[in-house]
Amino acid sequence: MGIRQWIGKWRKDGDGDEGGADDAPRGSVLHALFGKEEPTPHALGEYDATTYPDALAELLRRRQEVMDELMELDLTSAGGRQAAIPRLHELLRRYPHPLAYEALINAYVDGGRWDEARGVAYAARERRHEVTHSPFPEIRMEVDRLNEWTPEEIDVLRAEREGRPLPP
Repeated sequence: MGIRQWIGKWRKDGDGDEGGADDAPRGSVLHALFGKEEPTPHALGEYDATTYPDALAELLRRRQEVMDELMELDLTSAGGRQAAIPRLHELLRRYPHPLAYEALINAYVDGGRWDEARGVAYAARERRHEVTHSPFPEIRMEVDRLNEWTPEEIDVLRAEREGRPLPP
């Protein structure tokens, strides 16, 4: 059937409620030609067990594993944070959680490793940008109430610790 006959049949039969042919399109011509685009969820809880995307489920599983391991680390003291640096690197490779970046920045600041702290602050800022533009609200909510570290804040901390005047 050609496109003209198909559109003619679609126009004549309407939405198919009057007993039109089974091959006549129902709904918009554009949706019939190109397929209807699935709506993207805009709030938490819009998925159910049947519509949950596999990729998102895997991301959330990895994120939860990283969070569980972060909770087990001793991040309350400067020495504990510095001892946890290699483990924090491993966790960030598995899933780049903003709290792992936060702990790593604090560990580097505690050890006076300013260049590494600046680098992690930059990486954390890039990850924050990536998270805020995610199509999944479950991922976007990761940074809702977290303050953003900037490399300039690391310079201010360094100046304060070394007793130098603050950078402009």
